[in-house]
Amino acid sequence: MTQSTRAITLPPTVFVVDDDDDLRESLVLLIEALGFAVRSFADGEEFRRTYDGITPGCLLLDVWLPTRSGIELYEQLLQEGKRLPVIFMTAHADVSTAGAAMKTGAIEFLEKPFDRVMLLDRIRKAIELDEQWRQRESEFRALDVQIAALTSTDRETLALLTQGHSNKSIAARLLISERAVELRRSRLMQRLGAKTLAELLDLTITHRVLDEVRFLTGQPLVPRR
Repeated sequence: MTQSTRAITLPPTVFVVDDDDDLRESLVLLIEALGFAVRSFADGEEFRRTYDGITPGCLLLDVWLPTRSGIELYEQLLQEGKRLPVIFMTAHADVSTAGAAMKTGAIEFLEKPFDRVMLLDRIRKAIELDEQWRQRESEFRALDVQIAALTSTDRETLALLTQGHSNKSIAARLLISERAVELRRSRLMQRLGAKTLAELLDLTITHRVLDEVRFLTGQPLVPRR
């Protein structure tokens, strides 16, 4: 079973990290009553060590933890490639803290105590976002495999197509016939599962952009092991 398949087959889990025992237990009961699987941690480091980066879901994370802030913990999770949509919680909100939390990519910053309906809405949105992230990563991996399998001739043709060259122009550059170019293009489309030239170019550009995102962030779109 692949990692992508494993993530899809696992039910989403809401991870709760808060050192307040009473609040943490209340959240667990509430989230379970809302119909979600939930795991709780009093220690942020314990969660970081335990979370495998594969299980889908979202993270409810207290901003103020004993050893270091929830924001610092989440930043380390991202650096380790353990990416989950996060909802930060705090009893003492201020503009600077909220701003720092949102810069990490948080989808919400909630002040305690929070409304049950609002919490449910935010959890649902976070889990939906996580599913989108994982689907995008799965599609990228599949495309990555297809592009990696292309021959040097395929890559040469694809590069010229993405630069906007016509069949005639490519034929002139490569000293081959236009019919040969058409055959090359047809083979490319077949290997990458594209039905039209526009779809082929869209796939190629999407792969390039996502690959650049990976290079710049130093991590996959969702965690891999």
